Amino acid sequence: MTPEYIIEICVAIDIAILSISYPIIVDKISNIGDKYSSQYIPVIFNTEFPEKRVPIRINKKEYKISIFKLTLFTTLFSLFFLIFQFQPLFGWDNWVINNSAKYLVLFLSTILTVFFFTWLDKAALYNGKSKSLLVHIINKYDSIKDDIENKQYHLKAINELTFYALQKQDEHLQETLLEFYYRVINNIRKNQNNNEPLIYPIDIYFLVNKLTIESVNIENKKLRAIEHRAVSGAWLLGEDFEEIQISEETYNWLWRNIYTICDNPRLVKMFWANSSQYCNFKLKKEYPEYNFEHGGIINQKDINKRDFERNQFIEFHYALGGLIYYRKQYNLLKYLFEYTQSEPPAYALLPETMSDIFYWVENFSNEFKNRKIPIDSKYYFPELDNLGNSRQVNYWICSYISILFIRQYSLHQYYTFQDFTALPKLPDDILELSSWLDSVSFFERCLNDILINTELIKVLGYNKIVEVNQGDFKIFINKLTESIRDKIGKQKFDAQLSAEKINSFYIKSNNIITGAFKEYDSIFTATTDDSFPESELKLSINGAKTLMSKSAFTDGDLSGFNYDSVFAEIIVMNKIKRIIPYSFNIAKTKRYLLNKENILLSIDKLIGNKQDIIIIGFNIGFQLRRILEECSFRNQVKYVPSTDNHSQDILYILRKSYLPIIEHKEIIDEEPELKLLPINNELKIYASVIDINKEENKSIKDKWHLEITDDNLDLKVQIAISFLSVIYWKDNREIIQISIASEFREQGIQNDINDIESLK
Repeated sequence: MTPEYIIEICVAIDIAILSISYPIIVDKISNIGDKYSSQYIPVIFNTEFPEKRVPIRINKKEYKISIFKLTLFTTLFSLFFLIFQFQPLFGWDNWVINNSAKYLVLFLSTILTVFFFTWLDKAALYNGKSKSLLVHIINKYDSIKDDIENKQYHLKAINELTFYALQKQDEHLQETLLEFYYRVINNIRKNQNNNEPLIYPIDIYFLVNKLTIESVNIENKKLRAIEHRAVSGAWLLGEDFEEIQISEETYNWLWRNIYTICDNPRLVKMFWANSSQYCNFKLKKEYPEYNFEHGGIINQKDINKRDFERNQFIEFHYALGGLIYYRKQYNLLKYLFEYTQSEPPAYALLPETMSDIFYWVENFSNEFKNRKIPIDSKYYFPELDNLGNSRQVNYWICSYISILFIRQYSLHQYYTFQDFTALPKLPDDILELSSWLDSVSFFERCLNDILINTELIKVLGYNKIVEVNQGDFKIFINKLTESIRDKIGKQKFDAQLSAEKINSFYIKSNNIITGAFKEYDSIFTATTDDSFPESELKLSINGAKTLMSKSAFTDGDLSGFNYDSVFAEIIVMNKIKRIIPYSFNIAKTKRYLLNKENILLSIDKLIGNKQDIIIIGFNIGFQLRRILEECSFRNQVKYVPSTDNHSQDILYILRKSYLPIIEHKEIIDEEPELKLLPINNELKIYASVIDINKEENKSIKDKWHLEITDDNLDLKVQIAISFLSVIYWKDNREIIQISIASEFREQGIQNDINDIESLK
């Protein structure tokens, strides 16, 4: 049987696909994602069959082509065998061999046609109904098991469909999205070790934050359920009964959301209601269980863990109260003060006793509290994000607590053991007592500011309470101050500074700062003379001064842990180990984003055979370090530390001649009252410890009037570490930054190895 009309039919089909249908569908495909303002839906489409890309190597270069295009080109190429009549190989002469070219064209044209209609269906799906597309992408997400990066892109695409649903008020997507996110977040929480804080994937945080922003910016009437899950914190705090510790990362994102909605009372009320329920049910106090045979508490570890978690949670909501007061949302404050879910009323996020109030006053007013970052950085307020007024954050939070102090006089006594206005129980630690004394003075100032805020008092309905009890407020504060002073003792105020402790501060400060600079010796160019280049790019590193508890530098008192080294360590972390790595980021001339699979090939392409190259790695993790230590250029790599949050797994590649120069300048002392003494002549480092309680140091006391009052002068000394180091960069430099992609943070689109250009 001789095949007939194969060529005519197949060529007609191929021409129709190539010249008519293909351009139309390509035009449709190029617009995929536009409807949803999406960057990731087109990426997901490129993973669909037959649009999926396959790699092809030509002359050591890698190219990617879709399966459909490859099939189309192969089909067109098969026509070559029809154009030229080739003789059968090896003298073969039979019906199949003689018609093989026609059958090959028929086979490939059939495959092309099937692929084309499959491709057409996928294009229609991605340009069609949003719910069908959402269900499809969710099913694909669920089917992915091991490809973490691909799964992450699918989650990003689903998030974009969620934003689309909220913006367009597409209520048909709400139920599907709620079920999906409930399942995803529950799986994350179920797989979490309950002994460790939970850090969600970064896309979950981005999702909740952007939904919160959209809830503020648009009028949402149809998708209230999605809005509630995001704004109330239900997704981040969990909708299950798992008792999982909230991570610092989650608190940071919750605060970003609060920062966004702070001027929208309806949304803040959602958050407060969910938080109250969370505190009541998931953060219940642990009560001691006693071992009556051997004595002692058998669950002390659980009690300490729960107290820590409760304090973190309640601290966050005191900061929220301060933010609301700062934004003058007085009616919202009234709602928060009256919100309860029980009878008789209980207020999970508000104080029960004066001990609670002054514990938190001390917590927020004491900047030396043992915390990772300062309060004003952790709980930033709108328009209070610069150095000049950042400490005002503490003031507004303590002012909110002052309102809670007045509120104590309005509470109704339901049980005989309740006494809402009794003096607080004082701590036993001398340092903590000293801090309480500082905080009482600061609290009194905040309270006086509250009492003259007639609008606030009127809205809260506290006119009568203030009128009747204003005299009692002052008596209460005086009694509290006297009781603290009595417990501390007069000798603390008259104590002399210890020369031995001051000398220890000088020695350790010098060792710490000198050691920090030495860690970076290998990445600076040595100079042979005293001349330094004139450069357009210069960065400076300097010292600082602050107040510290006087008890740290007196004999016969509690000095506190690392009193003589903590300030130098802070300067090293916040300045030396941050600014030096940051200077490389500023000085870079080009940046690539790569992954661990192509990092070595890319570096090899950058360096080539050049010998005068140095590779500087900041905060290199274990996996990347192992890769670098096994490569051919391992001897050119220098590993240095960094406290910059953006310097994780960062490499800089440059010629050694482009390394910066550092100059340690002599300080021009514009403040002679600092009484600086040299502690390192080579690096020109100076330091001092001054008792600001003495009359001779009154000028120094006056400069700290916003941080201290007359009642706490005897409890502070000023410590200073002073130096000035300048980093110079050459103007005609070439510095390549290589960042390593991570699924835990958004960094942009990865570079292909073909994007890499060799160093000049």
